[in-house]
Amino acid sequence: MATEEQIRALAHSIWEQEGCPEGKHEEHYYRAKQILEEQEATGSAGFEPPPPVINLPPPKKRKSPTRRK
Repeated sequence: MATEEQIRALAHSIWEQEGCPEGKHEEHYYRAKQILEEQEATGSAGFEPPPPVINLPPPKKRKSPTRRK
């Protein structure tokens, strides 16, 4: 069974691969847990972060809204 430390490490790796989005910590945790459980079930050994979901360019900076008089 995957340890809490392994799950958190993989979840952190997923978070980084997705560009460090806020508010998705539970999604990353449960995805990491599922990946590790599947690895155990298939006999895969070791900690391997999953491939990136999507390689997107960094977001463009938004312009500040201008006030109209």
